[in-house]
Amino acid sequence: MSTRGPERQVSDQELLKCFDDVDKPFVTTSDIEARVGLSKTRIRQRLKSIGKEQQIERHKVGNAVVYWVSEENSGSS
Repeated sequence: MSTRGPERQVSDQELLKCFDDVDKPFVTTSDIEARVGLSKTRIRQRLKSIGKEQQIERHKVGNAVVYWVSEENSGSS
């Protein structure tokens, strides 16, 4: 039986702020996980959902997936 409780509530704005908080032009689910405390699976789901409106791009690099805000929306995040 898992002793882990429910994940904390994180707003879309909190997730998007992670893109600004890292010193790279992209983020990984690990970067976001360390900042907001959601599981990597939940982060992927949320980024996919947010990406429909915010133009979040993704690309697989080796075994990792990186995410970034597209140039079209970089000023609105």
